Amino acid sequence: MEREYKLAEKYHLEGNNCIESVIKTCNDTMDLQLPDVAIRMASGMGGGIGRSGCVCGALSGACLVIGALVGRRTPDEKPLPEIYKYTSEFHDRFKKHFGATCCRALNTLSFGTPEYRKHCIKITATAADMVSDFIEEKGLLKK
Repeated sequence: MEREYKLAEKYHLEGNNCIESVIKTCNDTMDLQLPDVAIRMASGMGGGIGRSGCVCGALSGACLVIGALVGRRTPDEKPLPEIYKYTSEFHDRFKKHFGATCCRALNTLSFGTPEYRKHCIKITATAADMVSDFIEEKGLLKK
């Protein structure tokens, strides 16, 4: 969805990192009404978890959004396989689309350079678009 791509791009250009941009975009476009603490909790996961280059923050953000829609508060609410099936499928789609899931593999440019940021923004905006489409396709957004 073009709207999600553009909004995630805007958030990133305003100084939000990858995971913040994905969560804020989905929160806004899907009216998830996530509390501010949801963004705070995720902030340190940008750059593949604190710039370590591990799991892409945009992918992590997308999975957090999916979790907000299908997750549980207590173990007796639902079994984990009912949750994991969605995050696992989205992970696999992301990997198929980008060829990797680790930040350092997705963006091999030097961190902090304009080129790095430009590439990261493209990945982030695409991830926001992809998760929005995924959520719609799976009917996860309760109206």
